[in-house]
Amino acid sequence: MISLKINNVSFKTHCLLAFLLRLLCIIYANFHDNFFSLSYTDVDYVVFTDAARYIVNGKSPFERLTYRYTPLLAFMLTPNILLFKDFGKICFSVVDILIPIVIRKILLRENCSNRTLNICTFLWLYNPLTIVISTRGNADSIAVFLVILTLDFLQQQKYITAGLIHGLSIHFRLYPMMFSLAMYLSLQKGFNIIPNLRQLKLVFSCIFSILVLTSVSYYLYGYRFLYESFFYHLIRKDTRHNFSIYFYMLYLSADSAPSIYQNILIASPQIILLILFSYCFSGKLQLPFALLTQAMVMVAYNPVMTSQYIFWFLSLVPLNLPHLKLDVKKSLELVAFWILAKGIWLLFAYLLEFQGFNTFIFIWLSSILFFIANIQILVNMIKYYE
Repeated sequence: MISLKINNVSFKTHCLLAFLLRLLCIIYANFHDNFFSLSYTDVDYVVFTDAARYIVNGKSPFERLTYRYTPLLAFMLTPNILLFKDFGKICFSVVDILIPIVIRKILLRENCSNRTLNICTFLWLYNPLTIVISTRGNADSIAVFLVILTLDFLQQQKYITAGLIHGLSIHFRLYPMMFSLAMYLSLQKGFNIIPNLRQLKLVFSCIFSILVLTSVSYYLYGYRFLYESFFYHLIRKDTRHNFSIYFYMLYLSADSAPSIYQNILIASPQIILLILFSYCFSGKLQLPFALLTQAMVMVAYNPVMTSQYIFWFLSLVPLNLPHLKLDVKKSLELVAFWILAKGIWLLFAYLLEFQGFNTFIFIWLSSILFFIANIQILVNMIKYYE
């Protein structure tokens, strides 16, 4: 009991240190943005803040062009206007610390050793990528937290609460919707096609949550809310800041009407793999791994991929790390290959955007290399998962 208490205090200390590290980055961001042409603060954070300003002034957040998120986010960030501009970054950083706390709770149920717990939680707490993304003002830490929290409540057999949170996560960000089938199948025994009570609780509470949040938002902001928050993301073409393997194809066809064959070509591999992994890893104990493989598929095969999308699967790695029997050397090789591929892409993107060189072909080739790196990691995770 004494040992457990000491370890808990130690973990709390690490959470505090990790939060202070994020605060330092937020303070540094103000200096960086004033003296460097390449801003530290994410452009999305400026959009969030502008949308919050519209709400403070009694207007719709969707009057801010390119605001394509739930109005809940703009409401959350009104203190950016009323108090100080870095409130949202601090808020996202707090949520960023809550994620490993819930991860630790889930792993404790698996009776992991203290060493394993520390490795898994530190992988998030001190990860440079997670620190930078949150302190730049990206809100995906909230969506990630809601997904992890849904998993936590599912394991506690609190299916109604899990469904309500899952509905909130889908309202906040569309990507958790892809996890729904895996969550549903994890609650069944065998291949019974008749839903059981657990499944019904999850489904109806999720639908209720989505309907309430969507209805209130529609009442306040009408069709503009539906289009910007949901429909836009289904037809979105992003020809800038996009790691996707489809980037160059979308760039070349940006001025033409979308082809149904092109959409089928892009969507089919993703949908097939998402369904396949839902069924392959449908066991209750396999659910975290099912979500990890699905998140990696969504990121790797998505027509739009930015740095914050990597959050989607990176948050699920610590939950699965105790079951991935990759040796250290192989793991480091995969990570090094991934970082190299991403770095090459960033180099050519920098030469294009800030130096004016025509590097589109090289960016496309880099996107292919980055896709291979992501698929290589996915394949090895499946191969060495126990």
